[in-house]
Amino acid sequence: MAGQPKHAARRAELISATRRVAGRSGLGGTNVRAVAAEASMSTGSVLYYFPSFDDLMYATVEGVLEEMYDRRRTIAESEPDPARRLKKLIVAGVPDTISDHLRMAYESIPLLRDQPQYRPLHRSIVERQVSLYRSTIEIGAATGAFRPQTDLTTISRNIVALEDAYDLYPLIGFELDPQVFRGNIMSYVRIVLDCELPED
Repeated sequence: MAGQPKHAARRAELISATRRVAGRSGLGGTNVRAVAAEASMSTGSVLYYFPSFDDLMYATVEGVLEEMYDRRRTIAESEPDPARRLKKLIVAGVPDTISDHLRMAYESIPLLRDQPQYRPLHRSIVERQVSLYRSTIEIGAATGAFRPQTDLTTISRNIVALEDAYDLYPLIGFELDPQVFRGNIMSYVRIVLDCELPED
């Protein structure tokens, strides 16, 4: 029992080291040797704390996706006005720069083909983002701020899909203004919710 906190701390250290390596080298350039060097331990020690390197990678991606969602949820919970909340969620969903965390989330998508255990992680983050938008739209519709032109789940899914597409653009080499992307999503929202969004 006494060793459990130390064991958990070492696992957390290794996850942090993996994130740093992936931030510099991408997921494809992250391997057990690089993580061991980053954490100042042997490769054998890395595999003592995780059954396999795949398990370490999974824990790292899971942590990144959870943090991304927690940030979005905090935004939603901190803004009571539905129109302002919706705009803040869109701004957070299409950031000015792609963070290492967001890059790692998207780089982990190709792993789905060979490692299906990642599928529930990605499905969960999408569904929870859809839920954040849906609850925001429900509140706005109830207060009269939004007048949805179609069902709320479809609207919410479309917003998340647009965010994902625009976030991928810089990763594949399109150097376009994120403000334009956000403006495009907000135009869709104004039409489909028959609403006004606050100016900056």
